[in-house]
Amino acid sequence: MRTTALYAIGVLALSACAQESTIVDGSNNAPTPNQGIAAGTLVVNAVRPTLTLRNTTEFVVGYMIVDQDQMTIALYPPCGTQCAKLVQGAEVRVPYTSVAGYTSASTEANVLWFTYARAADGTLTPQGPIQTTRVTL
Repeated sequence: MRTTALYAIGVLALSACAQESTIVDGSNNAPTPNQGIAAGTLVVNAVRPTLTLRNTTEFVVGYMIVDQDQMTIALYPPCGTQCAKLVQGAEVRVPYTSVAGYTSASTEANVLWFTYARAADGTLTPQGPIQTTRVTL
């Protein structure tokens, strides 16, 4: 009797573990491994003659925008603590003419960006890799 009860409990426990929860969005797509959760990024949109950058990360980000043809001379790290900064949730509009190396013949730009860590005294220090987002102008 005891063996039968333990067996029944084991079968119920295994069947409960076999059921995974999924998010149903009505699109008949298979669920993705991250279930719709995406890490924040710097969202870049181009609508002539302006680039719009929106910080969706949980950090202050530094950024530099360089014409695609000028990337071979861009310095790494691009500007350290002197980069333009964008706080969490903020958005900025940057005219094409403010893109480093921009000319009327420019067709693409790269937005180089990275996150800052804030020290206890409030100072910001660049952290992590430099991300690059290419955008068509």
